[in-house]
Amino acid sequence: MMMYGTHADITERKQIEEAVRESEERLSSAAKAANFGVYSYDFESGQAYYSLEFLSFYGLPPGSSLELDDDLTPKSLHPDDKPGFLTKMNAANDPCGSGILEHVYRVIRPDGQVCWLRVNGQTFFSGRQPNDRPLHATGVVQDITEGKRLGEEQKQWEQKRQQLQRAESMKTMAGAIAHHFNNQLAAVMGNLEIAIDDMPRDAKYAHLLNDALQGARNAVEVSRLMLTYLGQTTGKHAPLDLSETCRQSLPLLLAAIPKHVLFATNLPTPGPIINANATQIQQALTNLVTNAWEAAEKKPATIDLTVKVVSPADIPESHCFPIDWKPQDLDYACMEIKDTSGGIAEGDIEKLFDPFFSSKFSGRGLGLPVALGIVSAHNGAITVESEVGRGSTFRVYIPVSAKTAMPQPDKAAPHPAIERIGTVLLVEDEEIVRNMSQTMLARLGFKVVTARDGVEAVEIFQQHLDEIDIVLTDLSMPRMDGWETLSALRRIRPDIPVILATGHDESLLNTGDHSEHPQAVLHKPYQKIELKEALAKAMNVSPLHQDIKNNKPPSAGGLQ
Repeated sequence: MMMYGTHADITERKQIEEAVRESEERLSSAAKAANFGVYSYDFESGQAYYSLEFLSFYGLPPGSSLELDDDLTPKSLHPDDKPGFLTKMNAANDPCGSGILEHVYRVIRPDGQVCWLRVNGQTFFSGRQPNDRPLHATGVVQDITEGKRLGEEQKQWEQKRQQLQRAESMKTMAGAIAHHFNNQLAAVMGNLEIAIDDMPRDAKYAHLLNDALQGARNAVEVSRLMLTYLGQTTGKHAPLDLSETCRQSLPLLLAAIPKHVLFATNLPTPGPIINANATQIQQALTNLVTNAWEAAEKKPATIDLTVKVVSPADIPESHCFPIDWKPQDLDYACMEIKDTSGGIAEGDIEKLFDPFFSSKFSGRGLGLPVALGIVSAHNGAITVESEVGRGSTFRVYIPVSAKTAMPQPDKAAPHPAIERIGTVLLVEDEEIVRNMSQTMLARLGFKVVTARDGVEAVEIFQQHLDEIDIVLTDLSMPRMDGWETLSALRRIRPDIPVILATGHDESLLNTGDHSEHPQAVLHKPYQKIELKEALAKAMNVSPLHQDIKNNKPPSAGGLQ
């Protein structure tokens, strides 16, 4: 009997399989120690091996199998990551390629948890020609979810650090601009006012000077808004009902809102009590509502104004401004402005409160920064929630006060009158401002002695000790600033009334440790009426007011 058959040399295949088994054993031992998951897959038989660690990364119990799609990708792959994974896997299974699979991807576990994995694999082939086929694939998988989380936190922290640096730079720049701007405008406005006073009302060019003065006043308003953006607001805070404060703003808001925008309110009575300045809160509300109806352009939209009380846990951390603000352990009054306008692009939200940033049209862009400055000055924050095409929600958070709301006065107090004309020591390093102020003081009936800085002021004060009735000094000066000048003069004569003039904000005067304080603060640029009011206030609140009023010489003793 004869037998016929064929023989095939499978030595190479056996060698490959043996090498793979040895490699897998070494890899499995190392991977287990390093908390890697091991896998292997045989292309001809379709059999696969998955270590316990591998299965746990996919959220699968021991002994189970990883379900694969027809293209051999895991069914649990995150849909957004499947195209990239398939491209990498096909490249690794190409006999003309490197045979290396390296990729980072996400999987969705059976419990819904999303996990980040990193795979490092190797594919073995029957040969390295285009027509050869893959035989076996093996590799390791690592769970990098925690590292991804830490990396994302680091990225967010870095972004926040950069935003803080940008915000600080913007504030520094805005403060410097406002200060120098105000100093120069003081000379412009003062001299214009003096020139107008000297001209007949029917003079040929009187209207031109009046227009120039109005333009300067408008420039002052821009400077004031810049300081408000910095959180440097003037005005006293008092307990007030937030709902009632919003209610008092409704007539002006309704008059400004276009007819195609529906405005609705939910203002509980009584509302939450906050310690605030009513005028500033109303300005912040007006700016936010204006921003909402402007975003509607000419399309129908709805704006909802709601006041409520929330806990710190209810305040979202994302898109919260100032970005370094953290809520305290107390309740917050929330003023919510919600609109159905066009919404804000994600990339624009972080820039919303930058001065002069606007997605509308040029020339705008101070409304939201000013609102944030006001809220910051009240120890609060603003959060933004928006989606393009769905509208935006701005929420203002201000700490709730335990005090009772104070009734808001309807009329301003009458301006004080100057009860005695005397001699003023004017201390100012800017020559044009010094000349302008000297002229104004003289027109108010005062005799003026001038000094270019604090050092010179002390020398002149000692020479005219019995003549000088009041001191008007600039705050920012070389050699000796306003605070140092004030202290030096009070050491010589403790009773001397002093006015501090500054291009910065009055709130800055409360910073630092100062043993002496002025009787009044004069904000640059100022006009004659404001100078007159500051002089009256400083002289009338002086402890020697009665002596000055009766033209008696100063009595001994310091400030009480």
